[in-house]
Amino acid sequence: MASALGDFLRQATPGRVATQGWTTLLRSMPEPRRIFCLGKAAPALARTASLIWPGVPGILYGTSPEGMAPHSFQAFYGDHPFPTSRNAAMTSRVEEWIEDGEGPVLACISGGGSSLLVHPRPPWTLDEKAALTAEVWRRGVPIRDLNSVRSRLSEVKGGGLLRLVGPWPVATALWSDVGYRDARWVSSGPTLPVDAGGRAEEVLARCGIVPPKPLPPRRQPANRPPGDTTIVLFDAVALRKGCVRGFREEGHRTREVPCAEGESARTAARRLAKEAAGGRPLVLVGTGEVRVDAEAGAGKGGRCSHLAAEVALVLGGAGSRRPWSFAALATDGVDGTAGGGAWTDSSRCPSEASLRRAVAACDTGTLWEEAGTLLPRRPTGNNLRDLWVLVMGP
Repeated sequence: MASALGDFLRQATPGRVATQGWTTLLRSMPEPRRIFCLGKAAPALARTASLIWPGVPGILYGTSPEGMAPHSFQAFYGDHPFPTSRNAAMTSRVEEWIEDGEGPVLACISGGGSSLLVHPRPPWTLDEKAALTAEVWRRGVPIRDLNSVRSRLSEVKGGGLLRLVGPWPVATALWSDVGYRDARWVSSGPTLPVDAGGRAEEVLARCGIVPPKPLPPRRQPANRPPGDTTIVLFDAVALRKGCVRGFREEGHRTREVPCAEGESARTAARRLAKEAAGGRPLVLVGTGEVRVDAEAGAGKGGRCSHLAAEVALVLGGAGSRRPWSFAALATDGVDGTAGGGAWTDSSRCPSEASLRRAVAACDTGTLWEEAGTLLPRRPTGNNLRDLWVLVMGP
């Protein structure tokens, strides 16, 4: 099953899906004179855009070099998941490229860009910003809340890059790793006038975090001429629906199970078990990013490996009366500190005691590695939230 899901993810790339989105862009925007691609899917987005608009100069700023960059693109790669001084230097080069250019801009934005684009707002320093956002990240808040704090502390997020574009229109194409309603927060919205308002203060207060200095004042949105457009090319909802359609075409009784934003792995596992109740065979497909209720850094693992352990526990492990199998994959190929996800089933599941120890220690990566069912850690050049599938037998 994990192999089948991997095959599906290899098809869910900018060059093979989202045709309707690219077509809509062609109809709704003027011919771009420059193309900016950002995030984990930046290389694939750049290659696709260069096929549609060949020869248009561009800049590609990603997390890893997946495949060849188009010949008309400059390519940069930065550190992830936390901002570094190296990223700050590369951000300066991106800002200069945008400010010095002329003509309409196509901005292809995917997840992962929040750590890549780094330009702290004075008087905040890079170290101060990195420390505060890392603390918020450790609290497991929804991505829109984390990115609202990032945007408030940044000159380039929350539409900050728009101040450099000049009078030219900007078309933003989103390869979204967040919920559809929150797609504007992908990579903290560098080309979208996202107003965090007072959300940043609310998030810090809810987390019980007192910042070392006052947050910068809210930035006034850039004064933009008419003509800017935004479209979601592809997201986790489309990924989930496509996977469900594939299982149904193979004759399986299948249902979608979306993940509530900020839901804990334990709650998600219990909900999956509840949805799977009954004696009929069933396939459940979910997407999302669960919260891991454990001390960060206590062991090896990530959201997917942790969810797999929680699912195994609620289903009764190897002692389950019904056969079952479960796989959880990080669509970017990187699940926390170990592997790219995990799979297991009722025939080879570790003991209940082993599962509980691994969950308590936040060391589920080690658990699945020893069981031989840890998926390899390999950047995919994609990023569409986590994907998981539970198959229940009769």
